[in-house]
Amino acid sequence: MAFVPQLIGIPYFNAMEEGGNAAGQELGVDFIYTGPVDTNPVDQLQIVQNLINQGVGAISVSVLDASSIAPVVEEAAKKGIKLFTSDSDAPDSGRAVYVAQATDEGLGSTIIDELVKRVGPDAKIGIVSGEATASNLNAWIGFMQKTAEEKYPDLTLLSPQYAGGTAERAAQISGDLMTANPDLKAIIAVASSTCPGVAQAIETAGKVGQVIGTGYCSPNTARSYLKSGAFGFTVLWDPAKLGYLTVWAGKQLIDGTPFQTENEVPTFDEPVAYDAETGILLLGPPAVFTADNVDNYDF
Repeated sequence: MAFVPQLIGIPYFNAMEEGGNAAGQELGVDFIYTGPVDTNPVDQLQIVQNLINQGVGAISVSVLDASSIAPVVEEAAKKGIKLFTSDSDAPDSGRAVYVAQATDEGLGSTIIDELVKRVGPDAKIGIVSGEATASNLNAWIGFMQKTAEEKYPDLTLLSPQYAGGTAERAAQISGDLMTANPDLKAIIAVASSTCPGVAQAIETAGKVGQVIGTGYCSPNTARSYLKSGAFGFTVLWDPAKLGYLTVWAGKQLIDGTPFQTENEVPTFDEPVAYDAETGILLLGPPAVFTADNVDNYDF
């Protein structure tokens, strides 16, 4: 089976690859990891198409553009190939299952709740995301906005700014946000690739302690920024475990083994829940990393 990330060469997806390789070895699956060198939906779809042409048994995709993948899912099905999603979903595409890192609502609400503890319920907060078409990032932003509206009506979330997949662009956007909004209290980096740019912009502007950075960033990516104070915390999950679960799910699909409400997965301490109505296999609740606990993790 294959996994196609949103882009290769960043710590987050490297960790998913490591977990996938471990699962492949333990479960007897030939695991293929291949993806675009930048966040280009067209390139990603071409890679998926190539895998279909090769006759790979199951293909998982961290979807960049949910609107364009349905025809590929249909083509794969005609050839007996199980195409499913992991990390980023396309819920209306007909995909076989979505291997979710955490619920979109849990991720969106956790980051807002944690920020409010630090900046108060009436702060102004900027948002720097990755690709504008990435369904997972947009879902998290949607639940951030929903949480703010329902729980913190005096909180101001600025309109999301999109940096694509580059830290450099994220740094430029963050600097512009701080210049245009002198009363800005926090900036959320929604894509892991934007985390370094947001943190570096806060440090460069001399705003450490005045503007709190946060985001969906791996501990290794955020460690120095958590310790410098540029980031107050980050929210994520273990992507290596997500990679492992993705390969396990692919094997279940290839073998024709149906998912249960609670699934025992090798190396996992707790059962993995499956929601038949939504077709979601859920890794678990999000984790919060801080300067105090970041050294307990290595991914």
